Amino acid sequence: MQDDFIKQIIWSHNVRRHAHGVPDLRWNDQLAAQAQAWAEKVARQAHVTYKELSGVGENITFFPRDLDPESIVEHWYEEHEKYEYETPGWQCGTNYFTQVIWRGTEEVGIGRAFVESDTMENQNRKTPLRSGKLASPGDQVIVAFYRPAGNNNRAGQFAGNVLKPLRRDESITE
Repeated sequence: MQDDFIKQIIWSHNVRRHAHGVPDLRWNDQLAAQAQAWAEKVARQAHVTYKELSGVGENITFFPRDLDPESIVEHWYEEHEKYEYETPGWQCGTNYFTQVIWRGTEEVGIGRAFVESDTMENQNRKTPLRSGKLASPGDQVIVAFYRPAGNNNRAGQFAGNVLKPLRRDESITE
C-alpha cells in the first residue's frame, strides 16, 4: 500500500509528465517491492549503487530526511534546463529528467529508506556518492524503478520519448 509521501511523489511525476504531453505513470506493486528492498540496501551501505534490472529504469538519490516529495521530483526534473531538444539523445547530466518524462514508461514503483547512524558501513564517517554529495545518518534514499525503462539510446528513441514541454510560460506545478 502506498503512503501519502509515495502518492505525492507519483503525483509530482505525473504533473511534470503532463507538461510534456505524456501519459501518467501507474503504480506497480512488484516494482515497489523491488524498489523498497533496494532502498533499504542502499541506505545500509550509505552510497548509491544501481540494481540494473533488465527492462527497468531507475532514479536513485539521497536527500535530506525532511525534504518533501515535490522537491525530490523537482530535483530530478530540474535537469530539463540542460537538455537540448534540438539534438535528442543521451546527454550528460539529464538522465534523471529524461527518465521522469520518458513517454514509453508506463509503470513506477517507489522505495524509501533512511541511513541509520548505527549501521556498520556508516559508523563515524560520511560516504561520497556518485553525485558528489555525502550520505549522512538520517538522510533518506528514494529509489524509483520504472518500466519499461527510459533512456534507451537506440536511434530515434530520445526524439520519440523526450518531448518538449507543451507550454514554457507557466510554472510546472501550477
